[in-house]
Formats: sequence, C-alpha cells, structure tokens
Amino acid sequence: MVRYTNKLKLTLWVSVVYVLSFICYVPTLLEQNGIIIPNGLLYLKYLYVCIPTMATIFLLICEQNIKVYFTRMFSGKITIKYIFIGVICMVAGIFDSYCYSFIAKTDVFKNIYSTVISLLTSCIYLLITAFVEEIAWRGFLLERLSFKKINSVLFVGAVWAVWHIPMWIIRNSLSMEQIVCLCIWTLLVSVVLGIT
Repeated sequence: MVRYTNKLKLTLWVSVVYVLSFICYVPTLLEQNGIIIPNGLLYLKYLYVCIPTMATIFLLICEQNIKVYFTRMFSGKITIKYIFIGVICMVAGIFDSYCYSFIAKTDVFKNIYSTVISLLTSCIYLLITAFVEEIAWRGFLLERLSFKKINSVLFVGAVWAVWHIPMWIIRNSLSMEQIVCLCIWTLLVSVVLGIT
C-alpha cells in the first residue's frame, strides 16, 4: 500500500509540475498569437524553473518532512570528484556549443554578452536556476523512485526533458529537430547528474 501511495504522489507531483509550468508560459503564448496581455503576466515565465521545487516543498510540508529532506540534501561533503565532474560538464557544454557553431556555421556567442557584468549575471542566474531545478528533479523525484538506479535516472531524464519542451517551443521558438537534439542532451545530462 505504501508503494502505491508513493507512485500516486509522484504521478500527482509530475502532473502538477507539468500543468503549473505550462501555465507560466500561457501569457507569452497568447501574446505571440496577437492577444494583448498585461506586462505583469508576461513575467510568469520566470517562475517556470521554480515550479518543480515549489511543488516539492508543498508536498514535503504536507508530509511534514521538509526538515529531514533539506538536512539530508545538504549533509554531504563536496569532494574533488564532484568538483572535477562539474568542470568536465562545464567544458562539455562549452565544447558542445562550439561544435554547434561550427556545424551550423553561426556564432552562438556573438553579441550575447555586451559586458562582463552581463556575462557574470547570466552565469549566476544559470547557477541558481540549475540548483533550484536539481532540488526537485534529482533531489526529490529521483530519490523517491523505486526502480533500479539506471531506470530511475533515465525516467527522471525523460520527464525532465519533456518538462522543458514548452519553454523550448514558446520562449525559444525552436524547431522540432532542435527540440529532439535538446531532449537527447537533457537525457544525457540527467544520466551524468543522476549517476554521480
């Protein structure tokens, strides 16, 4: 019965995350289709990355389990191994961007960061949003799955990739080919993050 309850909670969690996350992009989608939207509603898209963690915290509060969760999450030590893995992932991401630039014959970095401050701000923003996402996807969902480790990692990667699709379509206006490539990349990143 406990296992059934856990599956039900996780199914509900994923469903709520998908629905609320999509709602964050509805004003942008409406505006793109010519409907006048108050500017304040367009800022909802910035809540998108927070929705999984907000759903996690809400569920943990309902379970009266939030203190245990955060205590366990921050109880590990940062070792050279984890720093090395982080550096490798960073280099792989930059290398991937340069490969894409070379293959597509476009400069993906041209005119993106006009100042060092804008680059630094973007890096800090990306670090914070990545941390917020990891609290939910690997810190919560992955830990609660009862599959074998690799199956759990692949499942979370697939769910995480699908979660990104509204952002890629609505905000970034990506093609289906680009979305498929990003889904594969997201799945690979999920495997690396989930196994380490």
